[in-house]
Amino acid sequence: MHWKTALTAALMVSLIVTAGCTDSDSTKQPSKIKADPQVAEPTPNLEPVSAPLSDYGKYVPLKKKTDQISLGTHQTYNLSSFFTDQNVRIAPDYLYQQSIYYTHVKQTSDTTINSYIYRYSQGSNDNQVLHTVNRTIGMMTGVSHYLFWVEYNQAKSGQKWAIRLLDLKTGKINTLDQGISRYDTAIPYLDASSKRVSWMTYEATPTRTKTILKSFDVAEDAIIIHQQYMLKEGEKRTGQYPFDFRRSDAGLILHTSTFKNGHKTPTLETFDGAFSRRMNGLIDFEHNKKYVAIGEEGSALLMPKKGQQPGYQFKPSDNRLTVDAFRFLSADRVIFRESMTRLWYADLARGTVAPLTEMADTTSKPIYVNGKLAYGVSDDEQIEFHVIDLKK
Repeated sequence: MHWKTALTAALMVSLIVTAGCTDSDSTKQPSKIKADPQVAEPTPNLEPVSAPLSDYGKYVPLKKKTDQISLGTHQTYNLSSFFTDQNVRIAPDYLYQQSIYYTHVKQTSDTTINSYIYRYSQGSNDNQVLHTVNRTIGMMTGVSHYLFWVEYNQAKSGQKWAIRLLDLKTGKINTLDQGISRYDTAIPYLDASSKRVSWMTYEATPTRTKTILKSFDVAEDAIIIHQQYMLKEGEKRTGQYPFDFRRSDAGLILHTSTFKNGHKTPTLETFDGAFSRRMNGLIDFEHNKKYVAIGEEGSALLMPKKGQQPGYQFKPSDNRLTVDAFRFLSADRVIFRESMTRLWYADLARGTVAPLTEMADTTSKPIYVNGKLAYGVSDDEQIEFHVIDLKK
C-alpha cells in the first residue's frame, strides 16, 4: 500500500471531531483528509546539503534609521483594568471584524491550571470570556472566521494534546487533531497563512520517530498531508527529524536534520527547490516568494531566493540578543522583533530598517491579519494592545 493511502486510512481512524463548547468525547464524521499535490514537486533532499554552515551568500547591512516609523492608523487599547492585581503576559492572537482574540493561562494551584479565550471588542471596550478549559493553551491563531489553538496537559506517557477550532459565526468548538507527545518530542505549533493552519505531529517510540506535516484548508474543509519523515534510533541515527516548518502563501519551508553515516546535517529548505542551506543555530524563520528571513542570536538575515543580488543583515544592539517573529507585509517589506523589547520595519527595496515601536519591558510577537498589524506591550503595571491599520 502506498504511504499516502496508508496514512490517510490511519488518520481517518484516529481523528475525531467533537462538537459544542465542552471537552466531551462525542464524535462525528471527520473532515476530509487528502495528500498534498505539492509533494509531486521537488521535496526536501535526503542527502546533506554540501554548502558550509556559514554559507549564507553575500549580504549587506541594512541601513538603520533612528526615527520611529508610522505605517498607518494606530489604535491603543489598555486592558489593565481587566487584570487588576495580576501579573499577566497577554497579547493579540487574532483579529476578526472589530474584535481582538487572545488567551490567558492562570495557575490557581500546584495542580490546577485554567486557560481562557477572550474576545475584546475594540468599539465597546468589552472583554468577554468565550471558552474555558482546565488544560494549558499553548498558543492560538486564526484563519477566516475560525480560531485554532493547542491545549495540553501532562499524562503518564507524555504530553496529551489536542488542536481545537472555534467557528466564530456559530460558536461551535471542534477537535481537529489530537495525540500524545512522547520521548521529548514537542507538542504541535500552529502556523497560519491566509487559507490554512499548519502543524507537525510526532509518533515516537524508543526505536523510531515518525513526523507528519499537516495543514487544514478552511475553504476545502480538509486536512492536507504534506509529507512524512522517519528517524531510526540506534548506535548511529538514520533518517530525518524535522524541527519546524512554515506553510505560508508562498509554499512550504522546512527546518530539519538529516542523519546519515553518523553525521548530522541541519538544513533549511523550501519544497519548490528555490532555497536550500545548511543551517545551525536557527531561532526563527519565515519566507515569501522573494525572500527567506532567518533569525539567529545576534543577527537576522534576509536572503533572496533567486538571482545574484545580495541579501541583507540586521544586527541588534547586543550580539547576545535574538531576532524573531518575521511578518512579511508585502514582497519587500517585513516586520521583526529584536529580543522581546522592540519591533523593527525593514524596506528591502531600499535596504533600510527603522524602529516601529519604542523600547518596552515586553513586546509580544506581532500578528498580521487582513492588512492590520497587532501586538501587545506590557510591564509590571500596564497591559496594552496595539493595532495598526496599514496604509494602502
